[in-house]
Amino acid sequence: MGQPVQQPPTWQYPPIPIPQPPGPARRRKPRKTPRALLIGLVALAVLVVGTGITLLVGNLGDNEAPQGTDTPAPVASETPSAQPSETPTSEAPQPSATPTGPNTAAADKVVNSSNLYAVGLLAPSKCPEPPFVPTSFALAQNYYNRALACLNATWLPAMNKIKVKYRGPKVAVYNGKVPSPCGVQRSVRAAYCGANETIYMPYAVDARAYKSNAVYARALMLSTFAHEYGHHIQKRTGILAASLERAQHMNAGQKLEESRRRELQASCLGAAYLGINASFIPITGPLLQSYRFLISHTGDEYARPRVRDHGNRASNYQWNIAGFNTKRPGSCNTFKAGQTRVA
Repeated sequence: MGQPVQQPPTWQYPPIPIPQPPGPARRRKPRKTPRALLIGLVALAVLVVGTGITLLVGNLGDNEAPQGTDTPAPVASETPSAQPSETPTSEAPQPSATPTGPNTAAADKVVNSSNLYAVGLLAPSKCPEPPFVPTSFALAQNYYNRALACLNATWLPAMNKIKVKYRGPKVAVYNGKVPSPCGVQRSVRAAYCGANETIYMPYAVDARAYKSNAVYARALMLSTFAHEYGHHIQKRTGILAASLERAQHMNAGQKLEESRRRELQASCLGAAYLGINASFIPITGPLLQSYRFLISHTGDEYARPRVRDHGNRASNYQWNIAGFNTKRPGSCNTFKAGQTRVA
């Protein structure tokens, strides 16, 4: 398959846009609200109250879009099924319309046809959610160290199955600023640094979210950490380096699309882990509702500055659903998806 180039030492995945948790709105200076917007907000409020914060995302106009349930099905959080749900269609995904250069054939093969997609159903780690809350720096460290062992327990046998030389990532929980081979981490959002294969989790973000809404913070911690671990799976399988090589032959707009494909795949892989372990964590009740809200409100619309490098809310929702419901990395081939699915 060739030897794709490695990322430069200063390279890291952009931090994921973090949506605000549900809860009481902050006091703001009153301002006049346009009538059409007011009607829309009322309709949204009715939808949220009526469905337990379950927001529906319609078809994006792409027949190949993941066709999952509206939200992670409660049954998945009770008994993991040995069979995939109806999330992805059985039809072959359409190739991307994004052109790549003549020297990227090997890289194209890696991202499109990686053995990762043939892993099949993931094995559950059977780990409960770590019994720690981010009310102190030490407790946050304990949370992610325990979570790391759980993710390793699911992904190691998957990588062994496809004969990938595998080692788990490291995790660095930090406060304030911390240097890394990918530059200074500034306690804003989680990030994965490929140069030292380390996931950086900012304590302040978790502590602030937990103080605002404890259950939502737990959903955010689980989903974010699983997403960053998904980038490590890309690194170890060669998808990361191959995608970066492809990007070298793209213009600015195409590079953003390529970034969205990487990010959405990482979210899908993370969701596959959460799906296979949903009954053990367990993701039920208020935690399930918060997870539903989270994946319905994650996307470039929430980023400041607004850069289209992670995928919009609809795309994030559908790829999270695909991973969670099927529990299979094969549902996460964003590189063969049509452009409307990675918007």
